[in-house]
Amino acid sequence: MAGKKNGGQPEKVKMAYLFELADAKRGRLYAAVAFSVLSGLCTFVPYVMVFRTVLFLFEGGGNMGAVMKYGLIAAVFILFRFIFQAVSAAMTHIGAYNVLYQVRKNICSHIGKVNLGFFTDNSTGEIKKVLMEDVERLEKFLAHQIPDITVAIVVPFAVFLYLLTLNVPMTLILLLPIVLTLILQSVMIVITKTLMDTYPEILGRLNSALVQFVNGMPVMKAYNLTADSYQDYSEAASDFNSLWKRVSKIAAPVSAVCKVMIESGIFFTVPLGGWLYLSGHLALSTYVFFVIMSIVFLASYNNLMNFAQIFSQISSGLGRIKAVMDISEIKEGAELLPVKAHEHAVTFSHVTFAYQQRDVLRDVCLRLPKGSLTAFVGASGAGKSTAAQLLPRFWDVTQGSICIGGTDIRDLPLTNLMDLVSFVFQDAFMLDDLIYQNIAIGKADCTRQEVEAAAKAAQIHDFIMTLPDGYDTHLGTAGVKMSGGEKQRICIARAILKDAPIIVFDEATSFTDIENEHKIQVALSNMLKSKTTVMIAHRLHTIVNADQICVFDNGQIKETGTHPKLLSDDGLYAKMWRTYTKAAEGVVLK
Repeated sequence: MAGKKNGGQPEKVKMAYLFELADAKRGRLYAAVAFSVLSGLCTFVPYVMVFRTVLFLFEGGGNMGAVMKYGLIAAVFILFRFIFQAVSAAMTHIGAYNVLYQVRKNICSHIGKVNLGFFTDNSTGEIKKVLMEDVERLEKFLAHQIPDITVAIVVPFAVFLYLLTLNVPMTLILLLPIVLTLILQSVMIVITKTLMDTYPEILGRLNSALVQFVNGMPVMKAYNLTADSYQDYSEAASDFNSLWKRVSKIAAPVSAVCKVMIESGIFFTVPLGGWLYLSGHLALSTYVFFVIMSIVFLASYNNLMNFAQIFSQISSGLGRIKAVMDISEIKEGAELLPVKAHEHAVTFSHVTFAYQQRDVLRDVCLRLPKGSLTAFVGASGAGKSTAAQLLPRFWDVTQGSICIGGTDIRDLPLTNLMDLVSFVFQDAFMLDDLIYQNIAIGKADCTRQEVEAAAKAAQIHDFIMTLPDGYDTHLGTAGVKMSGGEKQRICIARAILKDAPIIVFDEATSFTDIENEHKIQVALSNMLKSKTTVMIAHRLHTIVNADQICVFDNGQIKETGTHPKLLSDDGLYAKMWRTYTKAAEGVVLK
């Protein structure tokens, strides 16, 4: 994840960052903590009433009315304890889920404004871990652990102060198990730190491998492969299992010793209390009360035993969230270009783009006249797709500039730029929703007639009408499945509906069959009139009528011209055309 330190591990951040993320919601969390404190203080009062009752039993005097009063006071404070606890729990849960919503919303909004390189540098599993697991862990901490930890701190502290007024040596001896436990836990944390630092990376690899394994299930089954045969998944699962085995071997014995030590506070108070009682420095009633309180006092400390580990996990998760939020957003300008003009020329001026210190494009100069169709061709990795992605600012140029209508795209607001450019991706993305909604996302407040007109232009309307529910048919896991070509035409319908003046098609017909390819080409030719269009294609016969063809090779434009001109030049494009037509003839002959 971007922003990692120390060999790729996320920087751990202070807990204050959590309340910074909570933003306007943190007031409710502060109030919930206050109610937790009140609940903890109410827990302390019954112990005092118990001590008063013990004094009554051992020393005599007073009357039963006083004992009844002690019991009534204890009952009232126990009732208030549960009331305050319920209020705190309700407020922390409501606040926690509001914080989770706000944090996820902020992350999604933020990563929507960063360069596409973020999604290239980070796997799906890593991004999922931040959005789901790291954020979800905040809910457990905010809704459950903050109240528990607050009570675990307040109650022992209040009891400790009260016990000091009764007998200092007996009170201080109660700290001995705590000190020994802290020492053991500190040693355990130091020993397991190196192992736990690898946990986020291993879990990210496991999540990513699982996603890839599920997506590749048809291929795995076709070749009769099991999960063990999928090396990435097998290695990630093995590393994950090995990590926790090694951590458990270290942590389990130490945790067991700490648990026993905390539960055995009586073994510290009984010997010391007995000696003080026999030497006349401790009353019998106080001795009995300390024996009782040693169990209660140290039991409250149980909630703090795992706090260091919990804090470490929360801090690491916050570090990954912060690393994402610290990624610089794409800077945008304030100059606006009219969207409805439908006549915007595009100019690449000495454009150089480097990715991970490697030049992908070098000194690209190109003019796309308004209303023209420009085709980008070249071998895989030549830079044609990257050049097209620079236009809607999926990446930012390293040097040079890209202008629309004479205005640098970096001077435009992103919303204005997105209104100016439509992009049909090579990989068709479908929402898990109705076909209608999958097309309608191309234009806000569109009518049903507009959606159907776009579908007809994309040659997908007839297919949609054959479905039982037509445009109201649900796509995705709970609905019908579509072929690659059908999905591609849905994406083309979106672009048609958006009606942007500039259109980029990245292998727009790569999944269409021969029967429908001609229909789509006719529809596109009608739709693209008066629009500035970039078309990336491996099927060279689809761009023979382009106004200009740009041949990319090794990050540079080697040739530019029309199809007849480039063939007469007998250069790189002519060689590609001969190879392409020869391969096509071979397929026909077979």
